[in-house]
Amino acid sequence: MKKLQMKTIIKTLIILIITTTYYSCKKSDDNNGNNNNVYEMEDLIIADNFNYETGQDASIRIYALDNYDNPIPNVKFDLYTDDPAEEGLFILSGVTEDNGQFFRDYEIPAYFSELVVATNYIGLPNMIRIPVLNGEITYTFGGSEVKSGLKSLLAVKDINFDFAYLGEYNNLGVPLYLEPENDVIDAAFLADINNTLPEQVELPVGHPQYFAEGIQHNLSLIEPCDVYVTFVHEGAGYKNVLGFYTFETGSPPASIDDIETITVIFPNVSYQGSGGGLISGNKVHIGEFPTNTTVGWVLFANGWQNGQVTNSYYKFFSDPNLNPESTASLRQHTVLLNDLGRNLILLGIEDLKREGGGCDHDFNDAVFYVTANPIQAVDLSNLPLIDYTGTDTDNDGVTDEMDDYPNDPDRAFNNFFFTQGTYGTIAFEDLWPSTGDYDFNDMVIDYNFNQITNADNLVVEIYGEFILKAFGASLHNGFGIDLGISQSNISSVSGYKVQEDWVSLNSKGLENNQTNAVIIVFDDTYFLMPHTGGIGVNTNPDYPFQTPDTTNIHIVLLEPTELEDIGIPPYNPFMIVDQLRSHEIHLPDHPPTDLVDESLFGTFRDNSDPASGRYYKTENNLPWAIKVIEEFKYPVEKVEILNAHLKFGSWAESSGQADYDWYQEKPGYRNSANIYSPPSK
Repeated sequence: MKKLQMKTIIKTLIILIITTTYYSCKKSDDNNGNNNNVYEMEDLIIADNFNYETGQDASIRIYALDNYDNPIPNVKFDLYTDDPAEEGLFILSGVTEDNGQFFRDYEIPAYFSELVVATNYIGLPNMIRIPVLNGEITYTFGGSEVKSGLKSLLAVKDINFDFAYLGEYNNLGVPLYLEPENDVIDAAFLADINNTLPEQVELPVGHPQYFAEGIQHNLSLIEPCDVYVTFVHEGAGYKNVLGFYTFETGSPPASIDDIETITVIFPNVSYQGSGGGLISGNKVHIGEFPTNTTVGWVLFANGWQNGQVTNSYYKFFSDPNLNPESTASLRQHTVLLNDLGRNLILLGIEDLKREGGGCDHDFNDAVFYVTANPIQAVDLSNLPLIDYTGTDTDNDGVTDEMDDYPNDPDRAFNNFFFTQGTYGTIAFEDLWPSTGDYDFNDMVIDYNFNQITNADNLVVEIYGEFILKAFGASLHNGFGIDLGISQSNISSVSGYKVQEDWVSLNSKGLENNQTNAVIIVFDDTYFLMPHTGGIGVNTNPDYPFQTPDTTNIHIVLLEPTELEDIGIPPYNPFMIVDQLRSHEIHLPDHPPTDLVDESLFGTFRDNSDPASGRYYKTENNLPWAIKVIEEFKYPVEKVEILNAHLKFGSWAESSGQADYDWYQEKPGYRNSANIYSPPSK
């Protein structure tokens, strides 16, 4: 034991002597060896509390309420960087709890001013762009009506077709003839609607009984009655118009020309805040009808344009024979379904041509329900029933269409950091406690994490991807992460690349003699990428480029855990210098693991003060490691970071308040000659 300790001490002293000599001789040379003393890292004036964070805390607070402000549980929300149709990237998912709330504390790039929150839940607006205000992303989906105060700007009129109107409407297409009280559309009803007309599930596949031969598509009345139509949901890109027409039962129109009049019910079938002014529960009395009357439905696809009803792209009728598709089996555009328990009839509509490539066939582009007084006046025969149960293959409480893992009861949702398919970067200087050349390429690792949660939004598994892109060091360095949670809550770790016996692991794959769960991702950069000349690999374009090495870590938790208890990836990453296990380098103000040699703190250039939580900073607050929440293009060998990324200095001196996107490729942000690019073949 004494021999091992003495060997470690001697090796540490050798490293310190070499680095001290290097520091005392260091000049500000550029990549061509030319002296450049104009602007150096040591000239920066950095605040004591600045930690070089490129992200901002984001407190996500999403609420789902019915139209009478009661909570809706089990609503899945997805967070994106932007509209996914406009190349927005997926971040995370989760569901509302019994109180209708979905809360998540996360981290996003500091320059982000808004995010997109989306849901496929029928009865709620499907996508809202939400500003980031004071670190909070807060929005209530649904809820009682917000009075818009808009006046009627359009009067009754006919436009290019024999349309009739039930009354006037305002400039958003909201009828001024709405019933004074909205219908209550509660969470239980919405759950049944979502089971019946799930988003992005082809209805002919999920519910083929709704397309059976002989079922009704129109509303047939066998007694006189009043008929009402209630708006539930729209999930369309179009601003559609809903209308109706009538005929004597048994004598349907043979063609569109045989329809005497189409009467507009809702001039603009669009949510408030989403191109229109409707909210779920808005209700219209469409008329009192005599015995033996049949009511047919018609949707004007994108018929609301420039503040008025138009002839639209296509008109889709509840009678399939009137629709434009050349294939008879694709002409059905509506489903009319009986909700026996609520005495209403659900109406779902598909608003795109079904033989076109863009149609999803889910029949929920516009959703309404029909009520009659008395309900006995409606012929309910040959009306299929709505789905009161839905499909939950793994019985975890999350229906298949909302479940990222529909066949696994222990997993439900993906939560990426920062986004799916993209990477952040950790970059190290390896000469601590002395300083080096501040090129931050002694070890460069891209990372991405997926924290998988269950139906209760608790973390059950973590997948970490680490791409070693470069190391500009002659030392044989290793890399690890401290999860910050107890070892006892880890079931297993796999995928690490440990080959040397200086690392001691237990049967779970965790490092021994640690309080926290510490994972050694790899123990020697030189085992992962072959050395081809010069110092290190992929930092000097004069030497051949080596394909970066990827390590995939899989962590299984013993007990489902609150995401906030684990923290934000990449957690607490650290470098192990030249296989000296006690020689760790962490991000600024991130504590070391139990195995660090604490006697190194406060020596040479290090100005750590463990008692106050200050770690891995020089006296003038320079770091030995930085974490960039998005991908970082690192400098070539021996070029300080601020001479490659020209806004780094102003960002650091402003404590992150200016140029917080310093690492991006924008005009005036980079000196490309000083940033590593693989040599051309």
